[in-house]
Amino acid sequence: MRLPALLLLILVLAPAAPAVIAGPDLLEPGAATALLEGTDDDAYEGAARLLLFDRTEVEVEESGLSHVFQHRFLKVLDWEGARGLRAVRFDYDPATNLTEFRAVRIHRKEGGHEDVDLTTVLDSEAPAHLIFWGGRMLVLPLPALEPGDGVETITYKKGFQIAYLDAGGEDEKYIPPMRGHFYDVVLFRDADPMLEKQYTVHVPRDKPLQYSIYNEAVMSSLTFGEESFIYHFWIHDAPAAPEERRAPDLSDYVPKVVMATVSDWPEKSRWFYKVNEDREIFAWTPEIKEKVDEITAGMKSDDERIAALLHWVAQNIRYSGLNMGEGEGYTIHPGIMSFRDRAGVCKDIAGMLVTMLRAAGYPTFAAMTMAGARVEAIPADQFNHCVVALQKEDGSYLMLDPTWAPWNNPLWSRWEGEQHYVIGSEKGEELMMIPAFKPEDNLFAIRSDARILPDGALEGTLRFEGKGISDGRIRSAVGDQPKHGRRAFLEGWLGAIDPRVELIDVDITDHRDFTIDSVMRLTYRVPGYADRLGDDLAFHSPALLFITRNERISRLHNVPESDERTTGVFLYGPQKVTIDETVRLPGGYEAEAPEGLDKDGTLAAARLDWNAEGSRLVLNAEYELKNRFVTVDGYPDVIETIRELREKTEADLFATR
Repeated sequence: MRLPALLLLILVLAPAAPAVIAGPDLLEPGAATALLEGTDDDAYEGAARLLLFDRTEVEVEESGLSHVFQHRFLKVLDWEGARGLRAVRFDYDPATNLTEFRAVRIHRKEGGHEDVDLTTVLDSEAPAHLIFWGGRMLVLPLPALEPGDGVETITYKKGFQIAYLDAGGEDEKYIPPMRGHFYDVVLFRDADPMLEKQYTVHVPRDKPLQYSIYNEAVMSSLTFGEESFIYHFWIHDAPAAPEERRAPDLSDYVPKVVMATVSDWPEKSRWFYKVNEDREIFAWTPEIKEKVDEITAGMKSDDERIAALLHWVAQNIRYSGLNMGEGEGYTIHPGIMSFRDRAGVCKDIAGMLVTMLRAAGYPTFAAMTMAGARVEAIPADQFNHCVVALQKEDGSYLMLDPTWAPWNNPLWSRWEGEQHYVIGSEKGEELMMIPAFKPEDNLFAIRSDARILPDGALEGTLRFEGKGISDGRIRSAVGDQPKHGRRAFLEGWLGAIDPRVELIDVDITDHRDFTIDSVMRLTYRVPGYADRLGDDLAFHSPALLFITRNERISRLHNVPESDERTTGVFLYGPQKVTIDETVRLPGGYEAEAPEGLDKDGTLAAARLDWNAEGSRLVLNAEYELKNRFVTVDGYPDVIETIRELREKTEADLFATR
């Protein structure tokens, strides 16, 4: 799971301290009208709004405290765009950030303007699920808009977005925890097409920024002020960010600038280590040591003990963000607290495992990582998740993630290949990356024994064996379901074969035994499964139907089908599926072997081998999604493979007398 506090846009309406730079002024009415009338709206067909400009200016103090002014001007293009701008909403965390609306003005298409009354802003609790840290939201109602109108906003923000360490004092809580440093990641795309985006940051001369531009071109300049370096980035005529199902993280494909005053990753690593050690986050009590000894009793190898502690934490510290008071949302809960509460988010679950492994005698550290997106080389905070690093005798590290381990056998989730991380250590560590996983690391093996009765009913047994994420799918089919709901859930699985399916029996290895891969057998019956066509029988392969229609099991369901794709497809993990199936026919019928399939591309492969043996039809099949990421260039080949596999699955199989 993720660490949402590292990603929140934390904003609060409150009186603002004066900034070093002067804030922007609202547009003169004539200038606003000229901007509204000067656009070729036909060029933005299909867009509901057009961002005329987005200008951000940042002043960084010696402490790292930043003052941020943002000036935006948005034009409404159609009635959908007008309905979508009935209010402006900001989510915020008052503990780490302060923001205010400086001005909001509506510019009418026929001329004239209205200033929105900022005293009408509503400040209320934000909706929460799993994480209950007292998040709030500001909602500022807007007057009714029409196509052609414009909305101009000026906001001021003081504070930071990403933090790990508590601080005190009036302004101290807004200073980034890595005191004296500044960092930011700026994306140069918006939900709407935009004519102009600018980002300018002023930093003290003794705090030069290193930065890099990724994915697409962004213009940049560096100039010298009297007491500061001034970095300026801008882009013109940018289309809206594409919205496609299963797209990679936005930061992986839109133009972005990553900047930081931090010198390198080892400096960041040493800081992260120190803030945890100084606060004794990983101290343990006699009760924790007693539990560690109980869990590892009788185990002779380090591998056994490490795995046992990982899975105990994964299964016993539930994911729930409880508020511990001041500093919540960006500090790791002490292991003593997590052990008592049996709850926390990823940072706290990781902290609990570090605590227990240290109590067992293993040198272990917390690490920052990014689940689902790249971390670039510039040492800015680009993390959304917290994991664990155990140092081995040769100095290398064994990476562990208890947050993604519930009902998963591996020590490191097979959803998390090619994932960047930085370990907090005393000597300082570089940015590192988990190796890529292979499709067979997530093998899902099916053995299907089925027979068609004289009345057309189908009776059969499906045997599943899984590795990696496939093993987790099997375990969680039992572990995540209440006992009284498991049967209905598994019948839902089998419904991929036929909605009339009846589950007869279930047999599964102990889903709490993480020393073995899971095996499950489902015995089922489907009345009226085969159709009579004169003297012939028409039917389908139950195993193929199960795998090509089952979204929970098969990764191919996570590849959206379309004629073209502007972004890649992010799948988290590759997968291999194998099928060995025998379908027995009623007496007097002979099977016909259909044409098979053999496709082997760079990113996907599928093979179907049919063999007719009298009254038996035997299938040997497999398919692979070979990578966690499908590139735009590779997408057509992957979709062609999936479509051919599904076409073969849905085609009738025949038996004749």
